[in-house]
Amino acid sequence: MSRNQLNRRVAAAATVAALGALGGGAAWWLRTHAEDDSLRRIRKAGILRVGYAVEPPYALVLPDGTVSGESPEVAREVARRLGLQPQWVLTDFEQLLDELEARRFDLVAAGMFVNPQRAQRVRFTQPTLRVRPGWLTARGNPRKLAAYARLPQQAADGLRLVVLAGSAEESALRALALPPGAVTPVPDAQSGLAAVSSGTADALALSLPTVAQMAAASRGRLIAVPADGPGIEPGLVALALRREDQALQRAVDEALSGYIGSAAHITMLRRFGLSADDVPRAGDGER
Repeated sequence: MSRNQLNRRVAAAATVAALGALGGGAAWWLRTHAEDDSLRRIRKAGILRVGYAVEPPYALVLPDGTVSGESPEVAREVARRLGLQPQWVLTDFEQLLDELEARRFDLVAAGMFVNPQRAQRVRFTQPTLRVRPGWLTARGNPRKLAAYARLPQQAADGLRLVVLAGSAEESALRALALPPGAVTPVPDAQSGLAAVSSGTADALALSLPTVAQMAAASRGRLIAVPADGPGIEPGLVALALRREDQALQRAVDEALSGYIGSAAHITMLRRFGLSADDVPRAGDGER
């Protein structure tokens, strides 16, 4: 190999190395800039815009107009710890992710369950609530409803259940291959409540916090019963942010780590009929 050929190869290798270093440095700069910008932008504004949709006990509006509920109260504490003022933006539940991506607000606090489909669109924080399944049924639980594993035998004895169409509860009950007519889907929770109240159904299968709210409003005619046991896993609720807002997510998670499971957090949960049993457990966010 001539000296000129050797020099050309050395120069080419150096150019490739330089471009690689530049590319790596550029990628690092872009990552750092993107990660830093979301938190810096929020801190500069001094406001954390929070999207929510009314669904007690996850999110609700008090008679004086105050936005409250499990998820907004968690978001309010996060804002306090970050030195920010929460600004509440009401929207329909099905529009929350669209409007988050459209930058109408910075964070969703609406009792949103973590699932793979949503996780492709948004960045979830660590879980803030562990939601157990439950039953809404008549006072005294005449059908002795408990775990899903007992349902095949109970359904053979004429058990009549209602579920929300398209819900996780419907999928779990369908998987049990119960007799025809044992499970009837309804379009919304109020329809399920009406079916149980009128006696046309023995129970409504829904999240325990939701049926607990319904039972509390029934003046003792209905009760909420946990459906813990084999057959369905508890769901996890978290706050949601835009996928590109990594720095903001880290800051929110840091604030949550000092709050979730604390005495103050559990006291807040009790205001909405929840308890320490509804606090996420170690490893929940890893599933």
